[in-house]
Amino acid sequence: MRIVDCHVHVGGQADAKDVLGPMDASGVDRVILISPSERTSLATTRENLLTTQRLFDAAPDRLSGLAWVNPTIDGMADLAAEAVETMGFAGIKIIPDHYTVCDERLDGFWERMNALEARLLFHTGILYGFEDGSRFCRPVYLERLLHWPKIRFAMAHISWPWCEECLAVMGRMRAAAGYDPAKWQSYVDITPGTPPHIRRQALANAIDFCGPERIMFGTDGGVPGGLDRQGEHVRRDVALFEEFGLTARQIERIMSGTADEVFPPSR
Repeated sequence: MRIVDCHVHVGGQADAKDVLGPMDASGVDRVILISPSERTSLATTRENLLTTQRLFDAAPDRLSGLAWVNPTIDGMADLAAEAVETMGFAGIKIIPDHYTVCDERLDGFWERMNALEARLLFHTGILYGFEDGSRFCRPVYLERLLHWPKIRFAMAHISWPWCEECLAVMGRMRAAAGYDPAKWQSYVDITPGTPPHIRRQALANAIDFCGPERIMFGTDGGVPGGLDRQGEHVRRDVALFEEFGLTARQIERIMSGTADEVFPPSR
């Protein structure tokens, strides 16, 4: 079974072997790397992107990138476009950092992403960082993206503790697309988050409501040195999917097919 980890952070100096070795040990075929965060500086964001680009360029058949950007920084729309069009990033990562997607000053950024038909991964749910920032990361704010229908976006962590709100947004976006799967903008990234006593039901609810085609596997691991539990995450989630009675094809869709579709290899 092909496995893609859609959610791995770059947290320091790393090279391809720091990623590929743990991937091989866990049976993971592809990892999507998220560039380091930067909250205020366009120049530092660019440096972070170039560092991550060098990392995934070293093994383009197995590594891809998401460019972590703060759209409130002046000039960020141009840099995000460059990341996707020139640097080879598969998409954009955003944490709403004391702003929401509904902030009208960001409309130009979303217009640019819409023109690019960009693929976005949003942090949604509780945020263990960025001071008291969790309230800006509620999934319901992403409803506003229905005004930019060429954007495709995923909500990370099943938006825990707002898992049902995440599914409500999925339903809203499905309705906005006229129930046409080709036009449905939203997806669910099932990266933890969710504590064990909630995870089983949250996954079952998401699969039942959205279908495996809208769900993608991830671990929230990190490099260098933060992929030691990747294989454990794979085994745990696959065991749950088997318990739910999913077919091998449905399980593989969650474990790789959705991420390959939403964030395809750029090179």
